[in-house]
Amino acid sequence: MTGKQGLKICDALREIMGDSAADDFAEKLPLSSSADYIRKFRWAGDVCKYFESNFTTEDIKRIRMACSCEPPAGKLNAAKAMFEAAPSPEEFCAAFNREFAPDNSVEYADGAYYFSYPRCFCSAVARADGTLPAVWCLCSLGYVKKLFDGAFGRDTGVELLESVKTGGTRCVFRITVN
Repeated sequence: MTGKQGLKICDALREIMGDSAADDFAEKLPLSSSADYIRKFRWAGDVCKYFESNFTTEDIKRIRMACSCEPPAGKLNAAKAMFEAAPSPEEFCAAFNREFAPDNSVEYADGAYYFSYPRCFCSAVARADGTLPAVWCLCSLGYVKKLFDGAFGRDTGVELLESVKTGGTRCVFRITVN
């Protein structure tokens, strides 16, 4: 296993499910760092099937969230400063959108924040045409949680509502402050 995405999943599996789970995954679903985007897309689909066959829904969510990308420090710090300076959720959203739209946007409605982006940013699958099970996109929950936990300075709940790779028109997350 030399592919970046495969190594991240192995690390998450090792942390959450133990060494044997990580070793089994690496043996059954190796990914080379030289894999092209088509091979990575097929591999991602196989990963979803493997997860669905071997783990509970809650375990899958924990594993995928653990292998998420990290929000850039500059973005996280900027979002935190915007949140701290904003007198209302709506004004935080307006400031965030001025800075990060159209790649990212956030709205506030019915006591929750709705974070979205217009396209898939996943380095493993973004370039390939086709859809994947939602299992693949659960890593985005980890990214969004890290970003908004940091911005709000509190624990957040994050739910995936729609994703480009599952056939949606954009990726959308519902964020609640716990």
